[in-house]
Amino acid sequence: MKNLYLIQPSGILSNSVFLPYSAGTLAAYALSCEKISANFCLKDFIFVKEPIDDVLAKTENPFVAGFSCYMWNIEYNLVLAGKIKERYPECTIIFGGPQIPESTEYLDKYSFIDVLIFGEGELPLRLILEHLIDNKSFESIDNIAFRGEAGPIKTAKSAPCALDDFPSPYDMGLFDGIMNAPEYRHLDFSAIVETNRGCPYGCIYCYWARSGSAFRAFPMQRVKKDIEWLGKHNIEYCVCADGNFGILDRDEEIADYAIEVKQKYGFPIRFETAADKNKKDSNFRINRKLERAGLNVGVSLAVQTLSPKALEAIGRKNLSVERFSHELNNYRKHNINTYTDLMVGLPEETLESFCKSLFGVIEAGQHYSLTIHRCEVFPNTPIYSDEIREKYQIKTVNSQLCQKHSIVDKDLDFSSRSQVIVGTRTMTPMEWYTAERISFCAQSFHSMGLLRFFAVYLRKARNVSYYDFYMKLYDWIENKSAVVKRLLDHTCETFIPFIEGKSNLYFADERFGNLYWGFEEALYLCAAVEIDAFYDDVKDYLLQYFDDTALFDDLMQYQKEMIPQPSQAEKTIETLYDWHEYFRLIFDPEATQPEFRKTKLKIAKGETDNWPDYAKYVAWYGRRNGKSINSAEYVN
Repeated sequence: MKNLYLIQPSGILSNSVFLPYSAGTLAAYALSCEKISANFCLKDFIFVKEPIDDVLAKTENPFVAGFSCYMWNIEYNLVLAGKIKERYPECTIIFGGPQIPESTEYLDKYSFIDVLIFGEGELPLRLILEHLIDNKSFESIDNIAFRGEAGPIKTAKSAPCALDDFPSPYDMGLFDGIMNAPEYRHLDFSAIVETNRGCPYGCIYCYWARSGSAFRAFPMQRVKKDIEWLGKHNIEYCVCADGNFGILDRDEEIADYAIEVKQKYGFPIRFETAADKNKKDSNFRINRKLERAGLNVGVSLAVQTLSPKALEAIGRKNLSVERFSHELNNYRKHNINTYTDLMVGLPEETLESFCKSLFGVIEAGQHYSLTIHRCEVFPNTPIYSDEIREKYQIKTVNSQLCQKHSIVDKDLDFSSRSQVIVGTRTMTPMEWYTAERISFCAQSFHSMGLLRFFAVYLRKARNVSYYDFYMKLYDWIENKSAVVKRLLDHTCETFIPFIEGKSNLYFADERFGNLYWGFEEALYLCAAVEIDAFYDDVKDYLLQYFDDTALFDDLMQYQKEMIPQPSQAEKTIETLYDWHEYFRLIFDPEATQPEFRKTKLKIAKGETDNWPDYAKYVAWYGRRNGKSINSAEYVN
């Protein structure tokens, strides 16, 4: 029997790791072939980034080693593959996955790689293994590249095949060994479920849009069996890998079944989906059901940008701002959390249009959960092409990736790399840097709450737009602030060296544990540590909007007391105005002024006792469910 290794390594986040679903699907389809199962023995899945020498020590005479490559594991895979080839020169090394460009580039650069698979890997891998058994050439296999006698050969490209005959790695028991292995019992396993593949949209930065790939669905029986497997095996967190869940009528039935499985087994505890952006009625029904069952992790209402020019450049159409606001309001009425994604660095985006998008989303009603992503260039996406890069004068920095919430890695040799867009013909690198800084302020000050109550009051009572309030605040920070500017500069200290290609992009501070943090989380945490100094400093900016110093002082007390602290005891505060009710009515256009009424509020005891736990449970875990603001209730 020939030994087959399939390798899809990932890092461990907070003691949780994903089962190697992609590698599992390849193995399932290959081993469903009697000829392959009679000749190959599937050895271990390598699915955790363990030390290279430890992995090599467990490897037994591999005949084929197949690597599933993503940006978070490509560097590790390259090193491991080179070591395997050095020790076992007859081993056939195969690389595939979204990170592999559809060219012979990797064969030209890395002598230890024998075959590349482009696109979906199930059929090519199965045919490669069959051809190896028969000692046949690979030239008849579509969607691959391999080493020929005269040099690399790239074969014909063909469309992806139907999914009807793809067996499930869960149903075949391919992960049972992992689940039962003593060395992994300390880990919490998360899992991926696919119900379909393909995407009808064409965003140029997205891998799903790589070729307008056909939209295909897995058989419903397989989907339900997979979800049932998760329930039976106590999988807490499930990610549905569909790009547009809800786009098919049957998706509501799938959600119903996930709920049924949770009721039966108690698992999965969370079922995360990425909703289709156009079928809002069915999406709402699905998410309301998931919310009631406790499976929902929040609803994505992504816009990426509100700029018409940038939207046209990236090939995306959004809902109107009015429709977006309506959707936010509808979910809010049913107590369903939403989050909104924007991107910085898009083609045809300017600094001004980015900021207008950022604060336009807040104006539309997204006060609680904004996420700003960097536009990156991934292989096999339209934006990866020289034509698009030249058209929009895209400037990138190829940087090692210090993944948010991963353990600080002092040895970055195996860290991932990513091509981050830091400039275009409409946004210089320094404007990109400014956009990043403003976005951190918007997220930490508004979404996470450090200045949200002031901003909302001024919008409702004084008609100060969020754009004006925060843009003037940013100008004040850069030119007049002492404390807030110092905190922001500390948060962003890697950015200028990063743009110059001299540093990685990360924030780590041992006060908050041995983890990398998102920059908006970092700014919030640094301000929370110096909470008195932060508000004393920003008071200088805020006072310009107030004539009534008593009202200002009252609001300042409320704002400051609503930011949690470690080891916070239960406490009672008294205010001259009923701010609590006023901000509860944030979306009521009639409630423009707070009621002048002495109010007592009891603020709950804090849930953490130290800064590392505070960072984890308030700024990270608690961000989407409001933990960055204290809970309070009236005292009679």
